[in-house]
Amino acid sequence: MSEDSLNSSNPETANHHWFPFLRYKKECEENGKEVSVNEWMRATGKLDAKIAHEESVALAAKISAEKEADAKKAIEKEAKEKKATLKKESNNAKQSLNEKKSTNNESKSKN
Repeated sequence: MSEDSLNSSNPETANHHWFPFLRYKKECEENGKEVSVNEWMRATGKLDAKIAHEESVALAAKISAEKEADAKKAIEKEAKEKKATLKKESNNAKQSLNEKKSTNNESKSKN
């Protein structure tokens, strides 16, 4: 007669309750690895949805960080352009004032 693993109480072959985890625990202890229910559930495919969610959250965080970095670069570029424009306008204003002064001085010296 064959042994039905669902009705069996042999921890080496039973697949109900915690027997599969207990075999995983024994295997980890033999290999000197840390025993973790979470890692066992991941290894057996019981947390595929959670793993997919964690990966999508990590990807979303990465994309958000990249967008934030791009936005900061755009803001810095715009600020530099505005500074350059203001400096150019300031130089143009100074130059036009200097030109007016020099033409005024020339006209006064002619008189």
